[in-house]
Order: sequence, then C-alpha cells, then structure tokens
Amino acid sequence: MTRISLNAPAWSTTILLLQGNVTLPAVTAFAERYGPWALVTGAAQGVGLAFTEALLDRGCSVVLVDRLPAVADVAAGLGPAARPVVVDLTDQGWLDLVGAATEGLEIGLAVANAAVSFVGRFLDQPAPSRAATVRVNCLATTELAAWALPPMVARGRGGFVVTSSGSALAGTGAVATYSASKAYVLHLAEAVGWELRGTGVDCQAVVAPAMDTPGWRSQPVDETKLFQPAADPRTVVEAALDRMPEGGCYLADPGLEVVAGLDRAARVELLSSATSSLYPEQFPQ
Repeated sequence: MTRISLNAPAWSTTILLLQGNVTLPAVTAFAERYGPWALVTGAAQGVGLAFTEALLDRGCSVVLVDRLPAVADVAAGLGPAARPVVVDLTDQGWLDLVGAATEGLEIGLAVANAAVSFVGRFLDQPAPSRAATVRVNCLATTELAAWALPPMVARGRGGFVVTSSGSALAGTGAVATYSASKAYVLHLAEAVGWELRGTGVDCQAVVAPAMDTPGWRSQPVDETKLFQPAADPRTVVEAALDRMPEGGCYLADPGLEVVAGLDRAARVELLSSATSSLYPEQFPQ
C-alpha cells in the first residue's frame, strides 16, 4: 500500500511504502531533489538545528557541522540519519576535514548557516572578532559553495542555502560587520543562482527576521523595543525549504518586505535605529 500525505506542497509529498507490517524509510520528493544527504553548518543549536530537524523530517540524512563538541550528542539524539562533524570554520583546513568525514556521501543540499556576530560600535570590535566574522560568515560560505556545488551540477539536481538577515537589506549600525557579511552571502546566493539557471540546482538566501535562538539570547536584549516577538526558527526554516525551487532572495517576514521597499537612506536609518535600541548597554538612549 502507498500512502500519500496531502499536507505539503506537491513537490515535497511524502510517500510511505508499507510492506506487510514493515514500514520502509520515508521517501520524499524533497529528498529525491535535494538528498539523499544534506549538510548544515552551525547545526548544534538554533537555526542550524531547526534546519537539521526539518530536513530529517523531509527524508534527508544530515551531516551536522559545528565547532561545539556537543554536536555529537545532538546528532546521537536525532538518530542514525544524523552524522556529526566537529570542526571550527575559522580553521584554514576545515573543509578538508569535512570532505574526509563525508567521503562517499552524496550531498544534495548544503546549508551555510554558521555565523559570527558582534554587537556594538564598529570601532569597539576587537580585531580577532572582525577577522572571525569575515572568515566564517563570508569566506567559509564561499568555500562551502565552491566545494558542494560542482557535484550537484554534474548530477543535475541539488541546492545551496545561506542564512542571511534583515540587516543585509542596508548597512545596519550596532552590527556593522555582521550586516555587511549577511549582505555578502545574500548577493553570493543570488549571483550563483543566476549562473546556475537551467542546471537543476537551486540557490536560496533566507533573509530572516530576529529569531529566538541561543545566539539571540546571548546578548541582553530590550525586547520591548522589538516590532514583534522574535520568530520561531523552525517556522522560518520550514517556509524557506518549501520555497527552495524558487531560489533567490526569500524575505522571511512581511515586515522585511516593507523595509525592502524603502529607499536606501531610510532603510539604513530604520534598521540602525531599531537594532541599536535593542541593546541599551552598548547604545544608551
């Protein structure tokens, strides 16, 4: 007997094959297009973990890449379809280690999610933090794309996702280097996606609102200044994955669509004022 779930877009339909009393592993159209393996960086918690769990639910096995050793326990708790790789993306040879750990796996989707952020004035950001922001957010994302995409193009299917931010829509004070780096990955995904048109490989930048994650909670935030509560990362991720075949820039919140419609100077003012107001310790009003 074949059971088809109708609670999903047609291209992500789940098909469970039942033989007697044995249920075979789920086969999904999503996994056929973007599997059998996905790889997610920054996967031990927050948005990366949300991606991981959503991809597992869609029938993909997932390689969880993170600098935190706890990623091994996270993967163990998710079952045999999850495989951890402990590596720091600031290390020059990080991709060689990932390549060795995934040898023989068919990676059909790569999610560049790991990020470094600094809250405060640009002139107060320490040099190591500036370097790590560029190394992880920009260079590692570029390296991952250059490593993961060629086999996908050769197979004629696959996908590449970057986690961007609303701060990518204009230079955003209080998170200057983070904002700049998220604009970089947004442009990278759009440009590479344009170049890969017709190959069967989709590239998407998820321009996300503030999300309720451990990273978000790591800084004291005046939540009374938020336009709306921080979003559930799983909700953002599911909507993004539903839109994978569309590629390009996905504005993951209606408010970001409004911001994107403003002229550049107005965007800079709005995003910088709103963001700095969240951190009264660094930016007293």
